[in-house]
Amino acid sequence: MTAPGRLALVVGSGALPPLAIEAALEAGWAVKVLCLHPRDDLERYTPFPIRISRPDQVLRAIKGFGATHVCAVGGMHMSDHQRETLSDFAADGKDSGNKGDSRLSQLGANLLKMLGIPFIGVHEIVAGLLAPHGTIGAANPTADLERTMAFAFVTARRAGDLDLGQALVVSGGRVIATEDIAGTDALLERCAQFRIRGLVADGKASLVLAKTSKPGQPLHVDLPAIGPHTISGAIEAGISGIVIEAGRTLLIDRDATIAAADKAGIALVGLADSPAAGS
Repeated sequence: MTAPGRLALVVGSGALPPLAIEAALEAGWAVKVLCLHPRDDLERYTPFPIRISRPDQVLRAIKGFGATHVCAVGGMHMSDHQRETLSDFAADGKDSGNKGDSRLSQLGANLLKMLGIPFIGVHEIVAGLLAPHGTIGAANPTADLERTMAFAFVTARRAGDLDLGQALVVSGGRVIATEDIAGTDALLERCAQFRIRGLVADGKASLVLAKTSKPGQPLHVDLPAIGPHTISGAIEAGISGIVIEAGRTLLIDRDATIAAADKAGIALVGLADSPAAGS
């Protein structure tokens, strides 16, 4: 874990930001919270409201705080206009038409280079966040489910090559839905509707949710994550197994997430490398 200094914590949506703030404070960091989206639950930290239309103000706030490190945590949802504004401000002459998530991560790093401040990952602040390799809960996958998980994992990595979302759902050897800009919760809600309509989860094929980082994605920004809410959505969608990338996926509220998966009989597995589909 990085030695404490002055941490500018750029927070988005989700349950992880409050945990990261408290962990950073307990570890001795001086913390400046900068909020991309309004959050009533963080008002006691007097957050600086980020305006993507004025990235120069964000840089001045970070510099004025005297930050030694910057960490981004939580969901970072941006409109097309916001993406274009950030891209124009941090332009480096490369892929000027690309406003995808992978490109935006690179542009965020460019902004910090302007200040000479390094990024760190939230896993360096909150201990025990990264998913381990192997079966993570009490529910052990069958041989058929393991094969489906391997296929789902490989296919999710392929989707990452296209800079789509970090997650998808398969039914046996068939992809039924991929994550889009609405995120994993919306993906699972769509799958739950497919189930209600009798399109999936009414045969022998198991439904599997896969979440992986995108190829080349750095550890310090926008890692895939699952938590108790993910398990709730998986239950509604009829998911039998969840496969995540070991060492590069965040387990939010780890004990509660594993307990919820165990109670539902959902196999939770971490894979470190892309296995051959169907192996």
